[in-house]
Amino acid sequence: MTDVSLRARFLASGTWIGLDAVGMSFELERDGKHVTVALPSGPDTFSEHLVEDSPYPVLPSLASGGPVFAEPDRDTRTAALVIFEVVVDFECDFPVPKPDEIPPEVRALADAGYAEGASIAIAVVGDFLRHLHAAAPAQSWRGLAAHDPEQYGIAQLEYRPSGQRILGYGPAQTQTMRSSRLRVDLDQMLVIAANVADGRDPDLPSSLLADAWHFTDSILDLDRATLVAAIACEVRVKQTIRDLVPADRLAMTELVLKRRSNLPELLDEVIAAALDVTLRLDDPPLFKRVQVLAAHQNMIVHTGRPKPDAEHVRTPAQTGADLFAWLEGLPDRV
Repeated sequence: MTDVSLRARFLASGTWIGLDAVGMSFELERDGKHVTVALPSGPDTFSEHLVEDSPYPVLPSLASGGPVFAEPDRDTRTAALVIFEVVVDFECDFPVPKPDEIPPEVRALADAGYAEGASIAIAVVGDFLRHLHAAAPAQSWRGLAAHDPEQYGIAQLEYRPSGQRILGYGPAQTQTMRSSRLRVDLDQMLVIAANVADGRDPDLPSSLLADAWHFTDSILDLDRATLVAAIACEVRVKQTIRDLVPADRLAMTELVLKRRSNLPELLDEVIAAALDVTLRLDDPPLFKRVQVLAAHQNMIVHTGRPKPDAEHVRTPAQTGADLFAWLEGLPDRV
């Protein structure tokens, strides 16, 4: 086995830091591997490319944070953290010394080593950025805490301790295939145009569900997707019941709706009393998914984090979409 290091740099979205934090570093163990996280000591510390002719734009590692207004007993000197570095030390099967030519079978050894080191680096960087996000929540320009870490430039697999480069690896490239059913066609566009012309607001539950899809698909934050999807479902269910309930049941139904927010109860006892239909009996598999969605929501709300051994809804937005479709079919049945 050969001692190697993976050296990678990541973007920090211009997080404001104090000058006393400039140049700091810390070390940890992750999955039995030694990891070092280092902040830049100056504007150009990590800004040079690891290989020549890189297609990536040159960014400063540190920039000036601001403008910052003066406050009593506060130092206004603030730095913006743009790039930081993570180094993972481990072992892989790549030969020593480095061959003049690297055939596919030898390249595969380096690729396997890179994959091992990169998985650890990305996990540590994700933790670091989420803690930064929580420590300074008012720095709203940085985006969501759950955004995937973004690699800057070329990561380098190198011999340790000589630092000789073995191979460089750019950020992973992915492509997602989607259905054409997602597009907005002319009939929908005409409805949108009419709503805009009339000054109507977008449908709130649908807007919330769109946010849940973003959390599910774009940044894979299932906790936030669960919370938003569950809220969207509750709003849509209550909205549907109010729209369809017979006039002689409206007053009692309104009283119940003001006191009930548990999604499975709304879709079973409450909707049965109001509309003589229940999701539990009508579509048991969907009702089960809604139960899991609601249980996961309650775990997050009441304990601050999901239970690791709990059953999860892996696609909370899809559960919401399927429930919306079921609710849209109720006017023809009640």
